[in-house]
Amino acid sequence: LSFPLNDRNSFALSHPPSATVAATQQLVGRSFILYRIARGRMKIDLVALEKELGPGPMRFAPKGERSIVDQIAALDAAEKECFDCLKEKWEKKYPAKPFSDDMFLRFARCSPGKKKFDKDASWKVMKKFDHRYLALTAEKLEKQLLTQTLFPVPELKTSDGFDVFYMRPSRYFPNETTTEEIIDNLAYCMQTMCEKEKAAAEGIGFIAYMNDWKMANFSIGYCYQFMLMLQGRIPVRVRHFLIVNPPGWFGQIWTIMKGMLAPDFRQKVHMIPEAKLGEFLASGFEELLPDDMATGKADIAKMTEDFIKFRKSIE
Repeated sequence: LSFPLNDRNSFALSHPPSATVAATQQLVGRSFILYRIARGRMKIDLVALEKELGPGPMRFAPKGERSIVDQIAALDAAEKECFDCLKEKWEKKYPAKPFSDDMFLRFARCSPGKKKFDKDASWKVMKKFDHRYLALTAEKLEKQLLTQTLFPVPELKTSDGFDVFYMRPSRYFPNETTTEEIIDNLAYCMQTMCEKEKAAAEGIGFIAYMNDWKMANFSIGYCYQFMLMLQGRIPVRVRHFLIVNPPGWFGQIWTIMKGMLAPDFRQKVHMIPEAKLGEFLASGFEELLPDDMATGKADIAKMTEDFIKFRKSIE
């Protein structure tokens, strides 16, 4: 059901339009029921959209991406067997909780552990996945996104080519924002990043900028849920977790965090001063980092506003 795309100036919509969601809610009472049918069928003309939105929001648009149909066709025999097995088993056992083909592919690619396309590991993630995440939109999350706490950074890459999302933990206060709200923010941003094939297939990077962070910005419950998400609670591989400028007493928090992380994931965590970002990010990163970082030059307010504007235009 994915739209076969050959035009590099277009991409398949990865979330159903709001009207489709509303109609689905009226029909079945749950917005995700027809998600599989709606997902990927609308072709977005990037040229026309850029004329409407301008270049700022279009920084967040996937460009030159292969269709899901083409990506599935490119799987080798063992990978295709894993994909088919997961899809057949899920649709037989949970027909009322459907997934799109691109979600089945992401589950197969992002099986926890070092090995991709491990159907047993993927199945465990599928069973724990909260379908509610599929119905998240920028409109629903706009207030939270405007806090500039967590969002993708357009065009920023790690030194090995992974897209990056950014968090300023000092803007999160457990007494003011629920754990669900910040986890929804995280889930939404990670999932939108996976509209790009490399992010979906290989992974993404994460920067947590710790300036001004205090214990008032921390809770064990929030930290635990956040670490679960980073380690596969949704089908995304986090390749790098950069904790930038941690306070001197962060060792106490790290002792707590380590117990929440699998041994292989701990190896992805790097606690570094801001001056060492160049060792982990692609050249020219200073121009792309949010300007609330000492080395960043990109307007953070414009960045988050553009992200919301782009997402709202296609959802």
